[in-house]
Amino acid sequence: IIFGPMDLTAVDFASLQLGGKSNQFLVCPDGYCAATAHMVSPVFDGSAEDLKQRWTAMLAKQPRIEAGAADEGALQYDYIQRSETVRYPDSITVRFIPLEENKATLAIFSRSHYGHSDFGVNEKRVRAWLAGL
Repeated sequence: IIFGPMDLTAVDFASLQLGGKSNQFLVCPDGYCAATAHMVSPVFDGSAEDLKQRWTAMLAKQPRIEAGAADEGALQYDYIQRSETVRYPDSITVRFIPLEENKATLAIFSRSHYGHSDFGVNEKRVRAWLAGL
C-alpha cells in the first residue's frame, strides 16, 4: 500500500468533526451532526427502510463500489468507491433516519483517504446520488 492503510473507523455523526481538508462532503439533517454540514439532508416520502432499499438499488448502478461495514440496527452502512483512473479509495457512510408520518431522511459523509483536495468529487458524487433517489 503506497499511501498507507485507510482509516476505516466507524463514523459517529453525533460527534463527527471535519478536518481542514477539502476532500470531504457532509450531508446531515439540521441539528443531527456535531459538525456543520455542507448540505442539509432532504426529507423523503416513505420509511427509512424504503429509503434504504431505494439507496441500495441506486448504488447497484454505480461503478467501482464495494460494501463495507454495516450496522443494521442503526441503519448505517459504509461503502468504498474507487476513482476511475488511479483507483484511489473514497469512503461513503450513510445512515438512514426515520421521521414521523412515513417520512425519512439520511446523513452522508463522503471522504477521500488520500490527498488534500478531491476537485469536488465527493460533493458531486453525493449530490448525484441524492438526485437519483
